[in-house]
Amino acid sequence: MRVELRPIRLDDERRIRGFDGLRAIAFIFVFISHKFHQGTYGSLGGDGVMLFFALSGLLITRILARTRVAIEAGETTTLAGLGRFYLRRSARIFPIYYATIGFFLIASLFVHFDGFEGGAPLAMLLYATNIYVITTGHWVGHFNHFWTLAIEEQFYLLFAPLLLFTPSKAARHICVAFVVLGLVTQASLEWAGVSAKVVGLNPMTGFGYLALGGLAGLNLDRRVPGWLVSTPAQTAAALALLIVPLTVLKDEIVWRIYAPAIAVTAALLVLQIAENQASRFVAFLETRPLRSLGRISYGCYIFHEFVHFYDMEAVVRKFGITFATPDWISAPIELVATVGLATVSWRFFERPIMAWAHQVTQKVAPVAA
Repeated sequence: MRVELRPIRLDDERRIRGFDGLRAIAFIFVFISHKFHQGTYGSLGGDGVMLFFALSGLLITRILARTRVAIEAGETTTLAGLGRFYLRRSARIFPIYYATIGFFLIASLFVHFDGFEGGAPLAMLLYATNIYVITTGHWVGHFNHFWTLAIEEQFYLLFAPLLLFTPSKAARHICVAFVVLGLVTQASLEWAGVSAKVVGLNPMTGFGYLALGGLAGLNLDRRVPGWLVSTPAQTAAALALLIVPLTVLKDEIVWRIYAPAIAVTAALLVLQIAENQASRFVAFLETRPLRSLGRISYGCYIFHEFVHFYDMEAVVRKFGITFATPDWISAPIELVATVGLATVSWRFFERPIMAWAHQVTQKVAPVAA
C-alpha cells in the first residue's frame, strides 16, 4: 500500500476542511440523544459516536502512516516517532479529561455523585470505564459517556506501536485485521446472547470501527470515482446517518445489530469529505457556527452530561428566585452552558497546552547514528 511516498516533514499536516463541522454534527447527535430521553433519539447518539470514531481513525492512521514513512526515509527513529505521537495525543486529550475527573474527586468528598463510587473513579483514571461497566454490569451515571474515550485511548496504545514498528505497507493489512476481528467479536457475542453492555462496550468492536476510519485515511491517495465523492453523494451519506436512526433503526437494540453498516457509512462520509474539499456540503460544514463548535467539540462532549438545567434552577432558588419555564427550554440552555464552558476551556486551558506540545515536537527528531 503506497502511503504519502513524497518527501515530507512530520509537521506537514494540512487541515482537512469540513472535519470540524462534522465533529459539530457528531456532538449534536450525541447531545440530542442524551438530553431527549425518548427512545426515538437514542440511536442518534450511536451515529454520533461512529462519526467520532471514523474521524479519529482516519486522522490518527494518517499521522502514524506519515511518521512510519519518515522513519523508513531516515528522517526520525521509531521511538522518537512514537514519543512524539503520544506527547501530542496526551496534550490533546489528557488535560481536560483529568481536570474533570480531578474536580469530581475533590467534590465527591462533600457530595455524592451517582456512578462515581467504588472502583469507578480508578477505572476512569485508567481510561477503563468500558471495562468497568462490562465487568460490574452497572453504568456509571452521568459518567457513562467516558466509555468512548476509554476505547479510543486503548486503541491508541495498541495501534500506534503496531503501525510504527511494522513496514508502512503493512498498515492497510493491520486495519483490515482490526475490522475483521471487530466483526467476528460482535457476531460471536451476539450469538452467545450476552448483554447489550458487553457487546456495545467491548474494546475489539470499537477498535474495528476506528480501523474503518483508518482504512479510509489510507485510501485517500487512491483515485476514486467522481460520483462517489460528489456533493449529492456526501449529502446522501450524511442524511442516511441522520434519518436512519430516527426511523428504521430507532430501536437501540436493532441499531446495534446494524452498527457495522452505520460505521461503514460514517467512514465513507469522512472519505468523501477528505477527497472532495470543494463540494457544497463541505462549504456548509465550513460555516462559522459549525466550524467553531467542532473545534471545541471534545470539551463539549466531556462536559455536556454534567450540565443540567435542574441544577441551575436549584442554585437560583437558593437566592430566593423562582420562575416558571416551559419544558422545552432546558435543553437549549444546557447546550449554551456546555458550549460556554467548552469555549473557556479551549481558549485558556486546552489550546495553550496543545501549542506547547506542538512547539516541543515541531522539529523532526534527530536520526540515530
